[in-house]
Amino acid sequence: MFRVEGWPHLYRHTNGTLYYVRRVPTDIAGSVGGRQFKRSLKHRDERLPGAKSAYDLIHREVETYISRIRQGVSAGDAQREYELAVIRAQRMGFDFRPMAELASDVDVNELVDRLIAVEKKIENTSDPDVDAVLGAVSRPEITISAALERYVELNKNELRDKNPSQRQRWRNPLYLAIKNFTDLIGDKALPEITRDDALKFREWWIDERIGQDVGTANTANKNLMALRKIYRVVNDTYRLGLENPFVGLSIGGGKAQARISLSREWIETVMLKAVELSGLNAPARGVILAMADTGARVNEITGIEGADILLDAPVPHIIIRPNSTRSLKTAHSERIIPLVGVALAAMKENPNGFPRYAGKNASASGAINKYLRENKLLPEGATLYGLRHGFQDRLIEVEAPERIQADVMGHKTLRPKYGKGPSLSQTRDWLQKTALHPDC
Repeated sequence: MFRVEGWPHLYRHTNGTLYYVRRVPTDIAGSVGGRQFKRSLKHRDERLPGAKSAYDLIHREVETYISRIRQGVSAGDAQREYELAVIRAQRMGFDFRPMAELASDVDVNELVDRLIAVEKKIENTSDPDVDAVLGAVSRPEITISAALERYVELNKNELRDKNPSQRQRWRNPLYLAIKNFTDLIGDKALPEITRDDALKFREWWIDERIGQDVGTANTANKNLMALRKIYRVVNDTYRLGLENPFVGLSIGGGKAQARISLSREWIETVMLKAVELSGLNAPARGVILAMADTGARVNEITGIEGADILLDAPVPHIIIRPNSTRSLKTAHSERIIPLVGVALAAMKENPNGFPRYAGKNASASGAINKYLRENKLLPEGATLYGLRHGFQDRLIEVEAPERIQADVMGHKTLRPKYGKGPSLSQTRDWLQKTALHPDC
């Protein structure tokens, strides 16, 4: 690693990457693990503005960290102090605003109101309420990667009812967006992310990913949407008062590709032949059959529990509802589906559900799709989810009432739901008309 002339603490790795490297001061060495601070700028040319911005940001963060350690305050404690100051200011009827901002850009009447509010406490200048209302607490710099962690924490209630697989699938697009952005732009603090940075990120997607056939407009728009959402939520939560640089950015042609519906003929004559599916394990075969004649989603079938499979009822049925294994996509997804055709046979073979795939719907979907593709049991571009679309098409073909379709598919209807709706036997009679009859 070689020193870059004219830059304190800047070094170049043998591979060309620039690093901020600084020895830990002797007086705080006992409180800090390691002998040096070392962080990559994720740039190779120190002459570029992005490299200087990355260097300045890292330098400020290290300076602040050293100062806090010398004061006996950790970075985590400082963040907590700021969050409490925001809450205290709100409790006393004010938005938190830093002292420098109050001094330079606040209405005189508001400043007077703030002083009156803390008049009784003003003698004790260390009172946290005084500090909060007068903005005497440092607003921490939050990098875009740190903002992701805050965003995940702020959404912990939404994640509580999801199983580990669902939580991972919820997080993956967010982490991918942050990784792509920081690899290109650097891990900048939110106030330092400019509109030009956001535009550069979009241009990178257009030129280097979509233009090179290694990415799609749909994935790019998911990246942009994730960044916009993370920035907005953290900005609003911590009252940073920043302009969101990702607002209004998207790439044309980013509509998700329509899923291919599997026809009755394809399912019966190709996909569900016993000889064709003999290479699958029994639970995977059961998942396919159950989906084919219920239209349920993969996670709804793989996560079903024995208590929700009622084979001895006058009308055999399954109950789709949240449980300890998985949550549901929407509130409308909670429903009862009569069992007919191959789905009834599948559930009789699996009366306790599919423990092998419980909480692992992504693994089940991946394994089944791989098997079906390798054995040419899917049309080009189709997936296992095409069974659900095919089931919906069969409901339309037999002219099932809209209410029946919505109830079975777990969709929201445009019309209000009056009365009790169709009985289970009425719904079963319609599903009998859609039932598959393969020779398997």
